[in-house]
Amino acid sequence: MKKHIFYYATTFALTIFLAQAPWAQSVGLKGGINLASLSQEPFEANVEDLKEKSILGIQAGLVFELPIAEIFAIQPELLWVQKGGKSTYTFLGNEIERSVTYNHIQIPVLAKIKATTDGEAFGLNFFGGPFASFSLGGKAKVTTKGTLSSEIEEDIDYSDDDNYERRLDWGLTFGLGANLGALFLDLRYDLGINNLLDDDASNANNNNKDPYLRTRGLGLTAGFMFGK
Repeated sequence: MKKHIFYYATTFALTIFLAQAPWAQSVGLKGGINLASLSQEPFEANVEDLKEKSILGIQAGLVFELPIAEIFAIQPELLWVQKGGKSTYTFLGNEIERSVTYNHIQIPVLAKIKATTDGEAFGLNFFGGPFASFSLGGKAKVTTKGTLSSEIEEDIDYSDDDNYERRLDWGLTFGLGANLGALFLDLRYDLGINNLLDDDASNANNNNKDPYLRTRGLGLTAGFMFGK
């Protein structure tokens, strides 16, 4: 069922993006930061004192705006986003810190409501909609302190049989923005819905809870719209 949901969500996002981008009245460039974190339930029963922390990543890409009405537009985007997070926990008496960074190509398709001031030089807007993204890879660093002290840094290899993670992510984006002429600033939250742990993780589950791994992100970007 989840694979079907992702398939339809991705197909919808790509169809809207490809259909609308050539007809966009305005095209923009933007860049900024992403405060990324992971929401998770480990599949190992011996994980204790799990604490989740954020990492700072970057994001950049293209913005397309297709006006539908004076105060409403559809805004598809093509972005490169760094996702991930840091977690600390105790496992078999050892203190472990794991930090992971994923590099994603992400396509949000946003409904945008505009509220402008007199003269339209300054405006506020509110937006929300689905996103679909694909991981190009990333890096993980694991530091262990205790009887098995070590520090390991490695590339994320999705072809590795011991890697139980999916490349595909999808979820919802919502936030608010402001523009001064062609310059704009937006603050948004990405809520990952898809469980990045695959069926093999469930089969290897040594816990009494269903394992999951979902992305979270608080992004702040600035940019410039051409054609304004």
